[in-house]
Amino acid sequence: MVPIAIKLGFDSIVGTAMVLVGVSAGFTAAFSNPFTIGVAQGIAELPIFSGMTLRIIYWLLFMAVSIAFVMRYAHKVKKDPTKSIMYEEGQVTSTVTKVKKQEKLTKIQAITLGVLLLTLVVLAYGVLEYGWYIIEIAALFLIFGIIVGLINNMKINEIAENFVKGCKELVVGALVVGFAYGVLVLLQDSNTIDTILNGITKAISGMPSELAALGMYVMQGLMNFIVTSGSGQAALTMPIMTPLADLLDVNRQTAVLAFQMGDGISNIFAPTSGLLLAGIAMAGISYGKWFKWIWPLILIHYVLGAIFVTIAHMFVWV
Repeated sequence: MVPIAIKLGFDSIVGTAMVLVGVSAGFTAAFSNPFTIGVAQGIAELPIFSGMTLRIIYWLLFMAVSIAFVMRYAHKVKKDPTKSIMYEEGQVTSTVTKVKKQEKLTKIQAITLGVLLLTLVVLAYGVLEYGWYIIEIAALFLIFGIIVGLINNMKINEIAENFVKGCKELVVGALVVGFAYGVLVLLQDSNTIDTILNGITKAISGMPSELAALGMYVMQGLMNFIVTSGSGQAALTMPIMTPLADLLDVNRQTAVLAFQMGDGISNIFAPTSGLLLAGIAMAGISYGKWFKWIWPLILIHYVLGAIFVTIAHMFVWV
């Protein structure tokens, strides 16, 4: 997406945001995410994916705001490339390169796209029906790569060499993710996470009902800086948040929503997020440059999350 964005007259921030902001917004405000809502509602003993109508409305609003933020910046860069945060790094173009010749889709390319589509269908089926995860998904794409290589008349050695070339682009991101995960392991093994969770829970338990839902939202947001896994955070916090919600007269659906919003927003700016660090590393964007661009959107997201939780607590799931 980065070279496509630059080719169209934008910059690397826009290309990266198309992926990271889209993923984060969709993940945060999702209405059928099995790794966040599914796990959290299961622990809270709620029907899986219940309360979907309100969540769909929240998703539409959250996505609309996120898209508008990216498009506003893209329009500004398109109009004046010097306004780009990445202008000094040269990761921006001032004009759109015209295509001299319109290439037609060949039969081999069409077959390749067909195999890709089939792979995605198999992926979705395997995840939903058989619970495939990282190992199975990696094996599926490895098989896909070999098949595509054979379709494009590559020899086995050529397929292996091109695979290695592709891996070179991912090495930096993989190392960054490994170091980020190492921080999480240290926090878990030292029981630091348990200590933090205990302290925050005590603070929330003393709040009045009107503020308790917001307190849960803030707590979940803080926890996401040290537990970046959605399902992991649900498993860690919801067994405590569920009885606490009952005690403070907060609907369990609201507690799940507070977890959902608090868990997702910081994924595109927290320095412990493997998703973020890998993405900006591959895009050649420093963390400082990314944070300079993203912080207004993060503030908007946090305010939206607080409004969503408050409305749900006061007027919907009473």
